[in-house]
Amino acid sequence: MNQNRVDRLSDIDLIGLIRGNDHSAFRELYNRHRGPLLQQACLKTGSVADAEDILQELFIHLWEKRHSLHITGTVPAYLHIALRNRIINYYHSALTRLEHARQHADALPQAADNGQMALALKELSAQVNDALDLMPEKMRVVYLKSREEGLSAPLIASQLSISEQTVRNQISNALKRLKTKIDAYYKGQSLPNSL
Repeated sequence: MNQNRVDRLSDIDLIGLIRGNDHSAFRELYNRHRGPLLQQACLKTGSVADAEDILQELFIHLWEKRHSLHITGTVPAYLHIALRNRIINYYHSALTRLEHARQHADALPQAADNGQMALALKELSAQVNDALDLMPEKMRVVYLKSREEGLSAPLIASQLSISEQTVRNQISNALKRLKTKIDAYYKGQSLPNSL
């Protein structure tokens, strides 16, 4: 479809065209929503590069699933929810890598030939523990129930008598604090005692 015509269409009309493989409609949808989505991703990740990667992955997924795409609410709401889920996955992946590093640090023998690596991993583990200690109590409890006990958001919400959204927010904020602490550690910076 002609670009001059797609820019006049509603988001829902664009989705209909995208289902039919219309590249100009997809480009218009991307251009229309890129700014607010990128801003949200930047605020949540603290990194423009990571935010751009997450946004690109979101739109690639949208294009790949275009034939089965069914949006019941508004397109902006759908995109923001999809972005939020990708940001949570981003932090979860970063934390999973960190937890593996912590486990390996604890398992490495002290007299190993790679003693410097073991020391670095132990220092990183200490940084994570410091970050956990500095978290507000409720955030730390929610995070530990999620990551160390493996409980789901609904179960945590039920146990703590809080909403599932509060659980998700607390996990997201905890992961952001941990990422900040880890990034600072890798850059050789020291952080103040309050994140």
